[in-house]
Amino acid sequence: MRRSVTVFPKLTDNEVSAIEETRKQYARAFNMSSECLINNRSTSKRFLHNVQYERIKEECPSLPTGLIQCARDVAVEAVKNWNVKRTKLKQKHPKKAERMKRPSMKERCTMRYDVRTVTLRGSQLTFSTCDKRIKTIITIPEFFRERYSPSEGWKLKGANIGINGKGRVFVNLIYECPDPVIEENNDGKIVGLDRGVYNIVTTSDGVHYGAKDVRRVKRKYNHVRSELQKKGTRSAKRRLKAISGREKRFVQDQNHCISKKLANSDDVSAYVLEDLSSMNMLRLKGKSSKTMRKWISNWSYSDLETKLSYKCQMNGIRVEFVDGRYTSQKCSVCKMIDKASRKGNRYICRHCGSRMHADTNAAINIRDSYITQVQKPGQAAVNQPYGWGATGKPETESVDKTLMSKPSGLS
Repeated sequence: MRRSVTVFPKLTDNEVSAIEETRKQYARAFNMSSECLINNRSTSKRFLHNVQYERIKEECPSLPTGLIQCARDVAVEAVKNWNVKRTKLKQKHPKKAERMKRPSMKERCTMRYDVRTVTLRGSQLTFSTCDKRIKTIITIPEFFRERYSPSEGWKLKGANIGINGKGRVFVNLIYECPDPVIEENNDGKIVGLDRGVYNIVTTSDGVHYGAKDVRRVKRKYNHVRSELQKKGTRSAKRRLKAISGREKRFVQDQNHCISKKLANSDDVSAYVLEDLSSMNMLRLKGKSSKTMRKWISNWSYSDLETKLSYKCQMNGIRVEFVDGRYTSQKCSVCKMIDKASRKGNRYICRHCGSRMHADTNAAINIRDSYITQVQKPGQAAVNQPYGWGATGKPETESVDKTLMSKPSGLS
């Protein structure tokens, strides 16, 4: 289990210059390592060290050995990830796979440090550079020191050091602790979650967390950026720099609040989500329209998934994944797949006549797919959904609960 905190140390101009030079040589070491691995079709750290270490040392004479090894490790991980994506794309689009961009690092990069190249003793932080080891005093926020104290097993495992767009040096400290043994809540219910653009999350119980505020903020900042970029004046560029990151922080806050609300449910044993890992590959294959690709690129489904996973882990709630194909086209009552049954945000089955919100219907299908897979004894594969009465016939439309803004009581 890992947690991180970002601090901004006060450094002199000479120390900042040393970090800038270190970034250049770090990026050069990364690029040389990645090229060597790709040309030799290898992902072995030992092979890379034996073949490329002396060459990197000649090209980057002042780069410490520890940072050369850090750049090597990052290059190995990047090449492995590149190989996986390229293999998937090569199955259907071999020409696109051949043109796929190789992993590279720019000179304005963020450097990964390990325990050999960065240390923290009390409030004194030291880390390696091309010039010398920098020593500085930092202040870690009080809430972080109380929540993740060394007495509970949290240890510094590394850091990410770089310079942000405003020219400030930042240090992202990474702490690690063994995963605690938490009893899973097996007595609760299984809830399906459908993620979307118009509703951030919809549960199989019929609760909607609307994306109205998120979409409003994204439209606002898209318009502001477009107008400022058209002007191109110095004041416009200063304004662009000032508003950078605001949209991202707002979206992350919404995802934090929603995931916290879901993870604090006492009567839930598992949340089931769609496996959307192939969403970026769909964008690469060009199977979606320009508008759809724009929606996908602005959709923060992965950020919500990450936050929900680690918060549920602390509360003993499992997070499972199922195949997401046809969940929006399938009727959750009769299980017939008909694309024409969905009309906007309503799902009206043309076979059995059931009527409900389209996202609720998809969330129920996600839940039922997982229940069918695990085949738990004593639990029905399909629970009675909204809009389906005890008589076995469709009733009137259900009135779903919608949360259009931040859930109350959450900070």
